[in-house]
Amino acid sequence: MVLHNTELDPYSPEERYYECLSCGTRRTSTEHVAACAECDGEVRNIAVARE
Repeated sequence: MVLHNTELDPYSPEERYYECLSCGTRRTSTEHVAACAECDGEVRNIAVARE
């Protein structure tokens, strides 16, 4: 049985994953996100480093 990684892990180095530290909203973006679009709170990049 062959599993395709893109189905299990859609990670792309061009897309960054951000999570708001205040409200927990998550979003993806190809550009840097400075603040949460929902509450204007601080966000962090939660993309996992790949080896």
